Amino acid sequence: MIKAKRTLALALALCMTLISAACEKKTETVGEGVKAKVNDTEISQQEYDEHLAVYKKMVETQYGADAWNQEISPGQTLGGYYESTLLDQLIMDILMTDAAAKEGITMTDDELNEELTNFKAYLSTDEQYKSFLEGYGMSEEYLKKSLKNEYLINHYLSVKIENLQPTDEELKTLFDDIKMNEQLRASHILVETEEEAKSIIDRVNKGESFEELAKELSVDKTSGANGGDLDYFKYTDMVQPFSQAAFAMNVGEMSEPVKSEFGYHVIKVTDKKVDSEITPESKKMDLTELYKSQKYEKLMETLKDEAKIIKN
Repeated sequence: MIKAKRTLALALALCMTLISAACEKKTETVGEGVKAKVNDTEISQQEYDEHLAVYKKMVETQYGADAWNQEISPGQTLGGYYESTLLDQLIMDILMTDAAAKEGITMTDDELNEELTNFKAYLSTDEQYKSFLEGYGMSEEYLKKSLKNEYLINHYLSVKIENLQPTDEELKTLFDDIKMNEQLRASHILVETEEEAKSIIDRVNKGESFEELAKELSVDKTSGANGGDLDYFKYTDMVQPFSQAAFAMNVGEMSEPVKSEFGYHVIKVTDKKVDSEITPESKKMDLTELYKSQKYEKLMETLKDEAKIIKN
């Protein structure tokens, strides 16, 4: 999935792209009323609260008055999700606009007014525009600042990501790395600790049924109900630690404990299919998008690593 392009329209439609990896918190502290400091730029509590209030209005407008408190996963509400991810998004916005400035990317007042005019074109009348601002609880200054950030970030990402042209050799390497012409069928048992995973491996090696243990012990209840079966999947369908382990195995093999963000997996490969018609050339467009996506992720990590970020 390519994350490079960001648009305000998508943000206003609740398709805000959020950085999955939390920004590192340094050991220093920030002053009272400050939510975070990114290099020399502070994010105030007031600014954070203003953004959160806008997103709350968006959610309620799109999905109903009770949507903010709706549970989207066990113990996690939609509002709680925004509260837990918003600060990292604001931090990344600062990092990218600062990086844009270093690249000489700017926005004139005329360009900002043009962007505002283009945005208003989505709405038929001035009255609808005013109703839009009121409905989402935002001022025109908030909207203009958001438009400016989007403009700077999009232009920065165009320079650093969208204009990249990978070589055929780079695409071939990526093709091989992600086993793009292969599909696996595997089963897994997901548990919380490495000790549990090792115990399961020991029990299977002593003759117990992998499938029955999956039904009994796996915290992935969906696959567990099917004896751990995940059906066929591609390398990019799973989190990297899982795929890296599974695609290195032979049919019939069982893995050692594999740690991912979800816990510890015990994996058993049950089948493998290779499609010889899938080649780097036939998948050039997909590979190029994936190449850019990986470069984007590396760029974000570099920006974070080189920044001084202090969270309250």
